[in-house]
Amino acid sequence: MPSDLNPEIESSPEAASPPVAASAPEIGSAPKSTSAPATTAETEPILTVTPVPGVAKPNPILTIDGLRRSFGGVTAVDVDHLEIERGIVTALIGPNGAGKTTMFNLLTGFSRAESGHWTFNDKTVTSLSPDRLARMGMVRTFQLTKSLAKLSVLQNMLLGATGQTGEKLWAAPFRKLWQSEERANTERADELLERFNLAQKRDDLAGTLSGGQRKLLEMARALMSDPELIMLDEPMAGVNPALAQSLVEHITQLAMTGVSVVYIEHDMDVVSGISDWVVVLAQGRVIAEGGPWKVIHDEKVIDAYLGRQRGDNRT
Repeated sequence: MPSDLNPEIESSPEAASPPVAASAPEIGSAPKSTSAPATTAETEPILTVTPVPGVAKPNPILTIDGLRRSFGGVTAVDVDHLEIERGIVTALIGPNGAGKTTMFNLLTGFSRAESGHWTFNDKTVTSLSPDRLARMGMVRTFQLTKSLAKLSVLQNMLLGATGQTGEKLWAAPFRKLWQSEERANTERADELLERFNLAQKRDDLAGTLSGGQRKLLEMARALMSDPELIMLDEPMAGVNPALAQSLVEHITQLAMTGVSVVYIEHDMDVVSGISDWVVVLAQGRVIAEGGPWKVIHDEKVIDAYLGRQRGDNRT
C-alpha cells in the first residue's frame, strides 16, 4: 500500500515486517496465550452472530458504510459495511499493506476518505476532527508513540484530560477557577500510572522511557478522557515480552470495565488469546470476520497471508 500521503505508515513496523501465515501463529512480541477469552454478559451476544463479512451486530458502537481511500491509484481501503460491537475486544488483522492503519486514520479524522459514512454511538462522525472525536469518547493510539519527550510522564498524562477550564485563555490567569479540577486530574493520572506500572516514572521525562513504557504511557493517557471506544494501532510492536504481557492484560481489563477495544495485531497468539471477535482485511476489503479460532483457520485468510490462491502451488 503506497504511503506517500501518510509518513507514519511508511516508517511503521507493519511496513517492515514480513507477512505471517495464519495457519501458523506467529511467535513474537507477546507470550503465547492459547485459551479463548472468558465469556461475559457483554460477549455472549456476539457468539450468536453469523461469521460473515459485514454481518450486523447486536449492539454496534461504530458502524461503517462505503469507506473508500486510494493512494496513487491503488485502493488502500474499500469497506462496504462493517460494524464494531460494543463492550468487547475486536482484533483487526491482515497481511502487510492490507489497509489496517489507513482505516484507523480515516475513522479517527487523521486522514480524509474519498467516500464513506460512519457513525459512533448512532451519531454521524464522518467529517469530525480527532479532538472532537476524543471528546465524544472515541480515541486511538499509534504504531509510533506520540509522547512529548521533554515533558514529564505526569505532564503527558494531564494533556489527555478533556474539558480543562485552565486551557481557556480567559481562565488561565485565575488559578482558583481551575485548581480543584487540576487536582482531580492529577489524582486520576496517578491512579492510571499506578495501574500501568509507571508510578515510579511519574516525574521522569517521557523521553527517558523505554519503547514498551511509552506504549503503556500512551494507552494510559488515552484513558484520561474516559473513552467509550479505544483503537490501538499495533500496541505490541517493538515491546519486550514482559511488557507485552502487561499490555495484553490491560487490554483485557479495558473490556471488562466496559470500554470497547479495537486493536491491530500481527501476533496470532495474542489475537486468539484475548479477542472476542476478529475482522480480517486484505487489499483494503473485509474478507472474513468471526470468532478468533474460526477466522485464523479460514482458508481465505490463510491465502491472504500467504499471498497465493489455492491450487497455485505449481512447480
